[in-house]
Amino acid sequence: MNDTDLLKISFGVATLGLILLSAVSYYSTTPLVEVSELSYDDAGSKVAIRGEVTSVRIHEDGHIFLEVSDDTGEISIAIFKNVAEKLDTVSRECIMNIGAKVEVAGEVKEYREQLEIIPQGTDDIMC
Repeated sequence: MNDTDLLKISFGVATLGLILLSAVSYYSTTPLVEVSELSYDDAGSKVAIRGEVTSVRIHEDGHIFLEVSDDTGEISIAIFKNVAEKLDTVSRECIMNIGAKVEVAGEVKEYREQLEIIPQGTDDIMC
């Protein structure tokens, strides 16, 4: 097998990989839900909510805890230090403002008998 054949095979495999990656990305979107739609059955699943920041608390360890409400309810958002420290200045300032409109995606978890959403990265937090 010569270099030209190897180059053609490499290009074909790379192209196929990009097509598959694009298809997986397209079909694995995070569903946007209302807070009232969430239940303990959703624990472990990834969802997105859109709402208004009603409370902000910064923990001494660098975690940021928000309360976000939509027209149907309120939920806690726990942004742990590993994500919080990577937020850009604009996003960080935005989420710190009571009344800011945000969209947050993350894993639904149960903590102290309450549901919360845990963003896994900075892309999960939008103002």
